[in-house]
Amino acid sequence: MNRLQRLRFWFAQTKYLGYFAFAKLRMLMEPIALTLGQKFEVEKFSREIDSFEDLQQLRDLAKDLLVAWKQQQASTAWVIRQKEGLS
Repeated sequence: MNRLQRLRFWFAQTKYLGYFAFAKLRMLMEPIALTLGQKFEVEKFSREIDSFEDLQQLRDLAKDLLVAWKQQQASTAWVIRQKEGLS
């Protein structure tokens, strides 16, 4: 498995868990902050990204991240709408 495949696998494994964790934090109105473990993951994958030499791989990864970001925004908006409807 190459670096891009590992990053995509990691995003696929964590994005749904991230949605629920983010929604729970939002509902509790707690400040959103990265854990120490998440900060280490960011650093690890930042170094992986820095090591890419293939421009197409970087473009593909950027597009995957854009989709994941927009999906998370949509999920957050949905959770907020659901919470407002229950209030």
